[in-house]
Amino acid sequence: MDDFETIYIGSEDPDALDARMLCDERQIYLAAMTGQNAQHGIASGDLRGMRARFVVARNAMGEAMGCGAIRRHSYHVAEVRLFYVRPRYRGLEASLLSYLEEQARLLGYHTLRLSAMRAERGASRACEASGYRRVPADPDSLQPGETVCFEKPLGVADTWTVTPATK
Repeated sequence: MDDFETIYIGSEDPDALDARMLCDERQIYLAAMTGQNAQHGIASGDLRGMRARFVVARNAMGEAMGCGAIRRHSYHVAEVRLFYVRPRYRGLEASLLSYLEEQARLLGYHTLRLSAMRAERGASRACEASGYRRVPADPDSLQPGETVCFEKPLGVADTWTVTPATK
């Protein structure tokens, strides 16, 4: 677990090589777990908006460990997408999810949602351990019956603070 001693998580271009590799690995992992084509199209433009983020977690050597994204679902609700941690870095999910929560809070969202395939046990465990509650699956889900949905209210961040003048 030496690679966990220093973790850098930050916004990156969703079309960068490491980002594309992580997303491709996620699709292959889900396909292997479910036996189905796991391609869930998400336009990179959806991750470039003012109220969206795509992040990559890296170790001290700069190796990409995992990724995740938030994008607008509705004005006050963001959804987590493309959530993935490479198998050798399992255990990083809670830290990555916490970072995405903070980003969503800073962007003014009040609630964060995450939909995971039942096969994505790491994502489900991270959600449950981080205080998310299960909610009914979206009826427009790409794979009804195979999707588990979670939701967590976020404390809204102060966008500015007034400091009283001192004499």
